[in-house]
Amino acid sequence: MKKIILILLSVLIASAMKGQISDRFTYITTIGTGIPMNEPSSTPFTWQVSGHYKLTERFSAGIGTGLSFYEKALIPVFADIRYQLAAAQRWVPYLQCSMGYSFAPEKDVNGGYFFNPTIGIQYAIHDKTKLLLGIGYEIQNLERLKKHESNEYATEFQEKLRHNSISIKLGILF
Repeated sequence: MKKIILILLSVLIASAMKGQISDRFTYITTIGTGIPMNEPSSTPFTWQVSGHYKLTERFSAGIGTGLSFYEKALIPVFADIRYQLAAAQRWVPYLQCSMGYSFAPEKDVNGGYFFNPTIGIQYAIHDKTKLLLGIGYEIQNLERLKKHESNEYATEFQEKLRHNSISIKLGILF
């Protein structure tokens, strides 16, 4: 699992180096949190970075990774598509959708399915630098090993969790 994460990060870094030459590559980094929508609730904190290739002036596709913290840390790896709803201006609304799988660095935790559709607005600071504000819905599945001990017995079981939250993200596109 660590080898897969290392390979994906290497590919992302290599594409970032090539992206310095071309206007067809853009990069996004975001931080965010969410409002939990289920029980047991856990307020997430997320950091993501993604590299995109512009297919048209408004549509781009790419890959990304990051860190997500619920009650356990997760490393999502996802495909990402993005569509700007208007031509380039100072303020531009956009749609974005990320879908993939999250890996867990801890041994008693298994990651799971990750999905995050977002609607947002971007504000142009400079020609190629934009601030992003997005609101979406995040689904993050995971499994963890739970242990219970008492004077009479000890038991272990696998708990499947599905975190649903309204996600709020701030970011920079460059």
